[in-house]
Amino acid sequence: MSTMTLTRQDARLEAALGQSITALTAAQARVDAETTRVLDTHRALVAAETAVSFHRVRLVNVATARRRVDDAVLDELDAQLEKLEEAAEERDVLEADLVRLLQAREEAAKRKAAEAPPATGPTRMLVVAVPAAAQRR
Repeated sequence: MSTMTLTRQDARLEAALGQSITALTAAQARVDAETTRVLDTHRALVAAETAVSFHRVRLVNVATARRRVDDAVLDELDAQLEKLEEAAEERDVLEADLVRLLQAREEAAKRKAAEAPPATGPTRMLVVAVPAAAQRR
């Protein structure tokens, strides 16, 4: 299994789904359609985060190359910046999609908790101390 890129929504996803991303991914064949949709959207977001990182590094490499700054270099910088902007826009759309899915899960969990019967009073436990002399030998 490959290591996943972190996203800003990882902790929220794990809290909303009640398991780690690794465990959810391993069990994806056994989860419901709604959870599968969340995981698929997260996977797409991870790919988009990776693309943003890649294009950022490419832009830095072009900008820091030791060569004369001429029209060709400026055109290459423009092209790399445009690719980075497109990757960031795609990432932002996917992140918004994931947030909407997580909000729906969180709201459903709140409704379910509100509909659950209230817990009864505190449970009492009887503790009996048995003196050593009374123990079986």
